[in-house]
Amino acid sequence: MVVLGGGPAGAFFAILLLRLSKKAHQDIKVTIIDKRMVLEPGLPLQELKGCNFCAGIISPRLQKELVKNHIRIPSEVICEKFTHIWIHGLWKNFPLRVPAGQGIFSVFRGTLPPNREGMTRGLDVFLLKKAVEEGAAVITGEVQSIQYTSGDKPFLTIKSPLGDVFTMESDFACICTGITPNPGKDCKDDTFLRSYQRINPLFTPPKARPALIFELKPGSLYLKKYMNKELYIIVSGPKKLNLEHIALIPKGDYLTVSLVGKSIDRASLPEDIGRIIRTFLSLPRIQKILPSLGNTPIVCTCCPYMAVAPAKVPFSDRIAMVGDAMGARLYRDGLFSAFISAETLAQTMIHKGVDKKSLSEGYGGVIKWLKTDNQYGRLVIGLIQMVLKSPILNRILYQTFATEMKFKEKDEWPLGGVLWKIGSGSADYREIFKDLIRMSVFLSILTGIFKTFRNIFTEFFFGLNWEDYGRYPTVIIKEKRDYIKKSIATPLGIKLDTSPHMERMYAIKIRASSKRIFKELAKFGGPESKFLRLRFVNVKRVSGLPNQQGAVVRYRLGMLPVFMDAHLVQSLPEKALLYEPSGFFTEQGKLIFDITPTKDGNNRLVIYTAFDFKKGKNPLTGIFWKLFKQVFPDYAHDVVWNHAICCIKGEAEKNA
Repeated sequence: MVVLGGGPAGAFFAILLLRLSKKAHQDIKVTIIDKRMVLEPGLPLQELKGCNFCAGIISPRLQKELVKNHIRIPSEVICEKFTHIWIHGLWKNFPLRVPAGQGIFSVFRGTLPPNREGMTRGLDVFLLKKAVEEGAAVITGEVQSIQYTSGDKPFLTIKSPLGDVFTMESDFACICTGITPNPGKDCKDDTFLRSYQRINPLFTPPKARPALIFELKPGSLYLKKYMNKELYIIVSGPKKLNLEHIALIPKGDYLTVSLVGKSIDRASLPEDIGRIIRTFLSLPRIQKILPSLGNTPIVCTCCPYMAVAPAKVPFSDRIAMVGDAMGARLYRDGLFSAFISAETLAQTMIHKGVDKKSLSEGYGGVIKWLKTDNQYGRLVIGLIQMVLKSPILNRILYQTFATEMKFKEKDEWPLGGVLWKIGSGSADYREIFKDLIRMSVFLSILTGIFKTFRNIFTEFFFGLNWEDYGRYPTVIIKEKRDYIKKSIATPLGIKLDTSPHMERMYAIKIRASSKRIFKELAKFGGPESKFLRLRFVNVKRVSGLPNQQGAVVRYRLGMLPVFMDAHLVQSLPEKALLYEPSGFFTEQGKLIFDITPTKDGNNRLVIYTAFDFKKGKNPLTGIFWKLFKQVFPDYAHDVVWNHAICCIKGEAEKNA
């Protein structure tokens, strides 16, 4: 057997075929041919040089398959293990925590970018080494053509690195050459594919579109501060660039940026690529995520093609294509689809046969799977792009997601579960589409629609203006609420009520020092404050000094003699502020600002507000306060404080 291409698809196929043949007591020899292999002095294994044109993400599904097949990627090959995936939309963003027991991480495929410190040999060489350990042989060369012998066996013409041409006959040829650099329906630009099309006229290469992938080197300390163990997927493309898919992938000292969209499709000259990169790095959204990134060295750039539809009839007698040469999942997890195609082909060869009919019966299912998956993928991605690029639809989607986070256990999030599958690539697009149209998701979105328009009206009523402040998630998930309550109460030496009449809590990560955040909190009730500037409600510090015990901030309803005072009873410099509200309708209230360092060198700000309603001193006033409790718009706290905490973050980071 001969394998054309030493990348992951070829290595997966060799490993799995050799293992299956041993179990079936079949004597099969496998030779892998790749033009990028060079012999490194003193090393028993040849090295794969150059770039592999890949973003380099190992998905949870691929990781599961590798573990099941006893292929464990060593720690020195793994660049970053992620704890969160962020999906960025136009109005708000979605943080998705990687579930326990699942793994998603980044790797370098080849030897680029050059001069990496402590450079490992990359994923491709690791897999190639596993194939050699299973018994595969490797040789360097470029396959120029393929045809059949008189005995209907594949016959290859190969060019060596020195320019010599030699031939090889094989019982079977597995083509793992990836996407041709200039994909075309008629294969006219690729001599090898043209030769294959002559012996398999029904074959049509995968449909493809270009991507732009470039590597920056901002350093591990920078990436830890701004993207600590986080993978970013940005769906809502900016106005300056027509982009449909953006991925930001940390890899140690490096950051891989992957772009797909019409602006990339239209780029034809090197200066076009340079202009796109410069424009992208200067975008306000990118600057908010990664400040001053525009000054970072660009160490590697490539414009590979991505398969967007599988090939037609990519197999014939004793010949089959695997990996990107056959096709890949739409914008997601090409390494997983490469593994599945390699595994299925190996099983088909061992258990069914190598003739075209056997391959059609056993391996043809992979092509059908990819075709169906990509059809649903276009529906799902088109729908998600439409929603995330629309301010109002994005806001509805976020409100739906936030409501699930607040009131349901994580494994019971109807929409959140779907978003995780989209972001991680951990499910087929068909499954995702079916999940999207489930009644539970529909009902959850209905709740989101109601709360969105209610909140929009509340923002309008209070005159809240987002200006240029980012709209960040501030919800604390249900499972963490008690833990956070305890963590903010302990430094203050207090115990928070277990079930106050009204309780709200918000959290946000701020890329600024605790001193800077504390200074921003000192503006509470002051004329320079950017937060809690409300129409109809005047929030003003009426006595005391900022952040000093004894200060009083008064909420007054217009010119009416209706007010509530928040007394600062405890101040822990650069750590916490404890206010106790009292006045018109509150009893036993607490307002807490807590600053806690995060593992990435930033800080988390938590705002906690809770109080009991007055009970009344006689039956009549008792009935009044009970009715007041029922009609009190507690959701208004969510709107006001969500806006406030995002303003605090924006001002603190701007002045950091």
